Amino acid sequence: MPKDTPAIFNASRLRLYALGILGICLVRFYWLISSSTNWVDLQGKPIGNDFITFWSAGHLALEGRPEAAFVRELIYEAQRLAVPGSDTIFLWHYPPTFMLLAAVLASIPYLASYVLFAGGSFVFYGAAVRKFLEQPYALLLIIAYPGTFLSIAHGQNSMLSTALLACAFLCLGPRPIIAGVFIGLLAFKPQLGLLLPLVLIASRQWVAFLSAATTTLLFIGVSVAVYGVELWITFFENASLVNDVMGRGLLHWDKMPSLYITLRMMGVSEVYAYVAHWGAAVITVAVLLRLWYFGGPSKLALAALVPAMLIVLPYIFDYEMTLLAIPIAILATDIAKRGGKKWEKVIVVLAFIAPLFLAGIGQNFHVQIGFPVILSLFVVAVIRGFKELRQLQATEKQAQEKQAPVI
Repeated sequence: MPKDTPAIFNASRLRLYALGILGICLVRFYWLISSSTNWVDLQGKPIGNDFITFWSAGHLALEGRPEAAFVRELIYEAQRLAVPGSDTIFLWHYPPTFMLLAAVLASIPYLASYVLFAGGSFVFYGAAVRKFLEQPYALLLIIAYPGTFLSIAHGQNSMLSTALLACAFLCLGPRPIIAGVFIGLLAFKPQLGLLLPLVLIASRQWVAFLSAATTTLLFIGVSVAVYGVELWITFFENASLVNDVMGRGLLHWDKMPSLYITLRMMGVSEVYAYVAHWGAAVITVAVLLRLWYFGGPSKLALAALVPAMLIVLPYIFDYEMTLLAIPIAILATDIAKRGGKKWEKVIVVLAFIAPLFLAGIGQNFHVQIGFPVILSLFVVAVIRGFKELRQLQATEKQAQEKQAPVI
């Protein structure tokens, strides 16, 4: 590490912090399992509560009733088959592309399916993100990231999304067609892919762009061939219900780290919160595209892209912060190699621990800390990305001057 790195950030201390955070996460997960009865926790929710939605929708699809996943009473019946003791209803809002995977997951019993999905996603995620963190105890740090714990505890697909995005970027230079395939597979969660075609166009990655577009269309085509176009119509009709549920605060705002929700928790009206959110989103996208246009798909450009993907969304949950493992790994490595200001290091550390405390602070103090953390990580990535770009341009200019003939 550079000489200006304070002792609090050295390798041995980082290892100690990682072990401590991992210990907290493991204790919380053990308590969640041990305090449950028949795989139902103390709040009446099934273990891996969001995963029960995936399994139940897949079960209905295997029965030849995929549209029933959007019907409250029918998906509840399927959820009772998965975990009979559960009294909480979890609604399905995913596109038919994800229904394809859900049907595979529902082909085996619920508990085995949950373990297989969480375990497989965990291995895929750890192996992919490990490529970005050139630090001692890298795998330990990745595993200890609390976003990983949230994804597993919720039974969510955020580790899978993170792994696909990481693999897409790793292949973008040497194998752009494969990179496009990984990007296209993210169509199972389309809101996370909104910025991907824009940055590919801005950085002139035409092969990856065409591959991603082709993969996405094929993915959608397979879902239409299996479930029919009617399921897509039902999915889009369901979108208005989702917006209504979110906007009325019927879900846990304390777990939603967006600017819109942050402002609503502060008492700002819905209209002004939306105006501020979309204004910030436009500025974020403009800065991001400028970085990708002039700097191309560098690692720091990716580190800026990931938080930007979350900033533009008015509705996200804390488990989506699993994606931040990528920019945290990239920025930690870059700071270790080239040095960094103390405030940059503090932001990276805060981003690392934030998922562990986000919901608790929101519940007890009615303050959303997630969005400031995500925005700060974006700022650090952008500043370092443009700084790297200026250094590269200066180096290229010096090289050209040396090669210029003397007249």
